[in-house]
Amino acid sequence: MAESGERRAWASDQPFANAFPEVRDAVVEYEISGRDLRGEGTSRGRSTMSVVGGTFQGRIPCHHPQCHGGGFEIERIVDQMVKARQETREGVLVCPGWIGDSDRVPCVNGVSYTVVLFFRPRPRPEKPQR
Repeated sequence: MAESGERRAWASDQPFANAFPEVRDAVVEYEISGRDLRGEGTSRGRSTMSVVGGTFQGRIPCHHPQCHGGGFEIERIVDQMVKARQETREGVLVCPGWIGDSDRVPCVNGVSYTVVLFFRPRPRPEKPQR
């Protein structure tokens, strides 16, 4: 039976357990950072989300108030990791969004992340009966 947190976790527009049935939990620690108008670095602090905790979201929204089309596709990273059966990955994503309606200046936000996957045990192959 699915944990209550798993029922609230979504990826690829479906429940996480349906998108990634071989993963018991995905824990993502991340920090969104950018630049303010003076060019100084900004950060919203570190955050954590997980499937079992019911806080996992496949896409982390960009927090720049004027960003259009931005956000960070964590579910794509999880998908790549599942295909490679990789348990841990660290990296940085740059927001693909833009600022302004006519100028379309690239968004300056990014997210540094660590993803840890906890896979379900693979079923043992049955031995052929004689």
